[in-house]
Amino acid sequence: MLLISFTSHAQYKTLDPADENDVDAPRFWNEAEVKLPSAPPSKQLKPFFVSINTPLTFAIDADSIELGKDDVLRYIIVITSPSGAKQVSYEGIRCEKHEWRLYGTLQSDGQWRKNPGSKWQFITPNSYNRYHSALVKDAFCENSIPRRNIKEIISLLQP
Repeated sequence: MLLISFTSHAQYKTLDPADENDVDAPRFWNEAEVKLPSAPPSKQLKPFFVSINTPLTFAIDADSIELGKDDVLRYIIVITSPSGAKQVSYEGIRCEKHEWRLYGTLQSDGQWRKNPGSKWQFITPNSYNRYHSALVKDAFCENSIPRRNIKEIISLLQP
């Protein structure tokens, strides 16, 4: 049974491919190759509640949510200020480690720009704009396991 669980999670690899069938061989998580979106967000923006303490509004492009083979949920988020200014980002959340990563942002010319300093960061529930924590807690994850049903995720995003 343990062998089945290791082989079903392709994101975990052994250092030596010859050890792939050895259940005792150490395994390491390997992130899948990520490509930035080729278009701006769709019209399927799903707003969700973050906190009464933030003046910003948050919405996920429902059409952009995907679960990678590496168990990372990736999505486009649109953050809007009270004045109407928007920030559009492509991000990922890793439920297993409670981490998030910014892959890129949509520029004013409509082109996506990769974030050169992108790295995994721990999600803290007490930050001023704690939208990552809200996504993890309310919709994306069941404890440390990512939800696999995208329709369920979308239905759990409460405005």
